[in-house]
Amino acid sequence: MKNKTKIPFDPNNFDTSITVKELTNKFKHLLDLDYSNLSLAKEIIPLNYEIISKDYVDFTSSKIEDYFHFEVDAVI
Repeated sequence: MKNKTKIPFDPNNFDTSITVKELTNKFKHLLDLDYSNLSLAKEIIPLNYEIISKDYVDFTSSKIEDYFHFEVDAVI
């Protein structure tokens, strides 16, 4: 029986955070919505993502491009 080298657990290997801009590459329909009356946070929950940027505020812009810099994470 061979001894296997144990690799310590690295939580960064499971890092799933991306930006809203990257998320729109996966879900193009998000580009067509009006976020002045829809919550981006609520729109992405059914897609298994959540906004993790602390400075995100709903309804501050109608265009998703204004939210591109915010980070989202996969809900596992």
